[in-house]
Amino acid sequence: MFKRILFAATPLNASRRAADMAFALARQSRADLHIFHAFGVDSHGWGAVRHLEAAGEVDAIRKKMEAFYRPRLDWFNVTDYDIEVVPGLPHSEILRCAHKILPDLIIMSLHESEIEKDMPRRWGMAGSTLERVAQKARCPVMVVSESVSRVWTRDVVTDRADFRILVVDDELALRDSLKEWLIDENYTVETAASGEEAMKKLADGAFHLMLTDIKMPGMDGVTLLHQARKACPELIVVMMTAYATVDTAVDAMKTGALDYLTKPFDPDVMEEKVFSIYKEFEARRSIQVMFSNIVLATDFSVPADHAFAFARRMALGHQAKLHAFHVLSAGEDCRNGVIGQVEMEERIRGAKALMRTRYCQPTEKEEDFFCDAWEGTPYVEILKFARWKNVDLIVMAHHSQETDPEKAFLGSTVVRVAMSAACPVVSVNRHPGGRMSKSFT
Repeated sequence: MFKRILFAATPLNASRRAADMAFALARQSRADLHIFHAFGVDSHGWGAVRHLEAAGEVDAIRKKMEAFYRPRLDWFNVTDYDIEVVPGLPHSEILRCAHKILPDLIIMSLHESEIEKDMPRRWGMAGSTLERVAQKARCPVMVVSESVSRVWTRDVVTDRADFRILVVDDELALRDSLKEWLIDENYTVETAASGEEAMKKLADGAFHLMLTDIKMPGMDGVTLLHQARKACPELIVVMMTAYATVDTAVDAMKTGALDYLTKPFDPDVMEEKVFSIYKEFEARRSIQVMFSNIVLATDFSVPADHAFAFARRMALGHQAKLHAFHVLSAGEDCRNGVIGQVEMEERIRGAKALMRTRYCQPTEKEEDFFCDAWEGTPYVEILKFARWKNVDLIVMAHHSQETDPEKAFLGSTVVRVAMSAACPVVSVNRHPGGRMSKSFT
């Protein structure tokens, strides 16, 4: 569904949920993942920016980012990623990065340093990083706060026969013994007598785990490891070695092997190691981002139409229910004074009819399209509707109709919703596939 994801990150615990969503979506979509961090220059002053690279601070922060996120990247088995760290104004640099790499999704969190200073709402203020990125980004921006409790669904898979193992060893007795032991544990097992035969079997079918001897005639185990990982990047490899070549096995782990077994080995030890690998494999495979109820919060603007296009695509991709929702401001109309109950009910009926006309496809039955309209304060009603419908994704356009500075203090409706929602919130202002604006500030 996504080809390139930009994760605007910080090495803070407040970014954990956003990070997990970014990694899970990247893994599920097989998307390129670009982890990006722009650190502010307030403590350095603008004149010091050009010295930060030379002073090694940029590289130090990048290493901190790598260390902070590496365990979760390993857990999600995300290998196609890079990390970029730059000094500068965060919102400008995030937009500049997006202009350069052209992602089709930006993922952010409510994660600025102000959170650490007990000022959690600063991140959502009008003019903040989140506000500015949500306003100007050409691609959808997903905001995942730490209050989001459901990032994925977990479908447990318990059939070991789905786990395919390739045993590679030039000793027939060892190959057959390993195969017999593993089949007794209900795994699907094939064998190969050489590295060359193993490569042919890997080309003919998908395997999840390869157990390979290191010392073999012709192609040795280390060479097989390198070639197998190039052909099958997700293949898990465990080396088998005699005590005399343990150092070689350890070196192999540095270049892609998960672990090693020393010969002769106890069948119970081998089976326990394989089972631990199988459990880890199933845990990773069962992590799948799923949305079952998606709400489009619309104000009938052109950007809201773009938001609808994205929401419909997500609903189709996840086989989710799509709810269109509109909020009419309660209280009074600046032109006509106080709005009475009868008129408000008429406006609500009109909004529902407009949603059906604007968003319902000709092939859809009325009972398959869900729409509703309420009166009230937009961000409050959107949150209430999301709780009522047990929504796990909110999609809306970035907009704010507030003119009173006091009321606009916390920014637009989309930012207010993102700050309090118990699910991810996506801001869409332009049709997906558009390019990032050249205006960065």
